Amino acid sequence: MDKPRILADSALDSARFGIKVVRGCVPAGTAEQEVIDEVEASDAELIILRTAAGDSGAIVQLQRGGWPVIHADTLVYYGIDLTTLARRPLPPGVRLATTVDRDAIREIAERSFTGYRSHYAANPLLPADKVVAGYVEWANSRLAPENSGGCTWVVTAEDRVAGFATCDLRPDRGAIEIVLNAVHPRFSRRGLYGRLLEAILQHYAAHSYLELGVSTQLWNYTVQRQWARAGLSLKRAFATYHLDRRLRLP
Repeated sequence: MDKPRILADSALDSARFGIKVVRGCVPAGTAEQEVIDEVEASDAELIILRTAAGDSGAIVQLQRGGWPVIHADTLVYYGIDLTTLARRPLPPGVRLATTVDRDAIREIAERSFTGYRSHYAANPLLPADKVVAGYVEWANSRLAPENSGGCTWVVTAEDRVAGFATCDLRPDRGAIEIVLNAVHPRFSRRGLYGRLLEAILQHYAAHSYLELGVSTQLWNYTVQRQWARAGLSLKRAFATYHLDRRLRLP
């Protein structure tokens, strides 16, 4: 039986940036040569590869072999066991989003992620406006009625949507992951993000979900402090690399 591939086509990234993009996360225990062979066999202009933080052997070998490598970010994952969560009433001003909220979520994403130092921002060949457009698309992606495996929550202030959290749900209720979240800069430092997170934790604990996970870039200390105050703890970390053929010297 063939081994599962590490890299897969990233259709959304390819369409957005007008190049062929593949991406993947190296499973624990994968031999360095397997990673190298798959990268070498790819015809993509851009390969986005994640490895466990500190596991850089294959990346070093690829760099020695002439590949231009950008260490684009370090992603940290936090989580919490919802079965141990102390139950409290849901805080006010938080609700599930609907398609009516699409424009408000778009504005929050545009304001919050313009200039944000994600792994995309580390690559000088990826246009900044297209990176932001990707975040807007991502922010609204779980509003589609056909996306039964996801949802979006919003927190309100001054009679408007002030922040959002886009989530993926496992069908067996094993876990929920917050995949993207932000509060409009105008409403920062008002406790709205903490209220939004608390509502999500309480709602899914009450609906028998087992755990919640969320991730961010290592440098984003502010949100990590909020997660720690809410009872989440650091679970794992991944390094993100961009291997971009277009950066190769002629």
